[in-house]
Amino acid sequence: MLTSWRRYFALAAFLLLVTPLVVGLLWPDSPAAVLKEGRRLAPAPRPPRYGKDWLALPAGLDAYLSDHFGLRQALIRAHKDLTKPMLGMGDDSVLVGRDGRMFYLGEETVQQSAGLVLRDQRVADTVALIKAMRDELRLRGVGFLVASPPNAATVYQDDLPDWAQNAGKRTEYDLFLKGLAADGIKTVDLRPVMTAARADGPAYYRHDTHWTARGALAAYNAIVEADGRPDRRLDPDTALTPLSERKGGDLARMLGVQDNVTEETEYLALPVGPKELLTSDPYGDYVQASGRPGPTIMIIGDSFTAADFAHLVLQHAGRVVWLYHDHCAFDWKAIDRFSPDEVWWMPNERFLICGPSVRPLDFAG
Repeated sequence: MLTSWRRYFALAAFLLLVTPLVVGLLWPDSPAAVLKEGRRLAPAPRPPRYGKDWLALPAGLDAYLSDHFGLRQALIRAHKDLTKPMLGMGDDSVLVGRDGRMFYLGEETVQQSAGLVLRDQRVADTVALIKAMRDELRLRGVGFLVASPPNAATVYQDDLPDWAQNAGKRTEYDLFLKGLAADGIKTVDLRPVMTAARADGPAYYRHDTHWTARGALAAYNAIVEADGRPDRRLDPDTALTPLSERKGGDLARMLGVQDNVTEETEYLALPVGPKELLTSDPYGDYVQASGRPGPTIMIIGDSFTAADFAHLVLQHAGRVVWLYHDHCAFDWKAIDRFSPDEVWWMPNERFLICGPSVRPLDFAG
């Protein structure tokens, strides 16, 4: 009798485990479903060629399968519904702080801002790679600067619980800027810029990982100032729309409350040029033109700069080339293909560190 029940239990367990895999193969979720969570789909691992590739293969497969199993959004909502009564506000991906502000917990983002995680060697390795890229660009006569958008947890420390606030600890952002400065690389510390922007309105969304249009504008103005082009600054009074209601956000979506939260925000009121996609991914690399003479600015970044930031740059540029940094594995051949006048390195603080042993494709520097 007991053995029979065990067989039924084993069969039920097997069906539960295999169902998401089968659904993922036959009716996969669209890439937008994961992009809405504030991150990008893990790529399929490349065929291993060397010993280190075989060692990295299990982690690559795990990341790929985690992003490509079926019923993903349904399972996330079920997890939220089952765990919220036990865990209180937030879950293992989202922290709900004071006044309902949401913070992303993935990729050790909050711990990074608090100085509770400090990967010294990987920061140093990333700085060395950026220096090598700067040197190669200098040989081509291409300008280069670094401006990393800080985490919301770095800018809105006062909305975090006490354990998550930075009590004077060094952070990876500190080490990063110090290393770049030692190598004479032009940098813009956007942390004080974002903190100052808060005085005039929300610099980051309350229910989303990203900065607002006001925050992006403040960053842009600080960058062109540091770049020696204050004439390219934009006036918030003409660049931003009046406040209007915004519903949901990627963090609210992770908690399953996207239909229940709203906030007041501004949007950019700027002309938009035609966009040419460089890949089949609608959220991937692109070129956008202003239709006017001007320099070509290449931005290597992530979702912070993927959409509206190009509109700011295009007000005084001929075109913008936007590339996903891909944890430092972007295609270096794009430099020669598009011959930019300047390259702006702008991955978000949580992507500040390159992947282990990762370098740009076809980069010989």
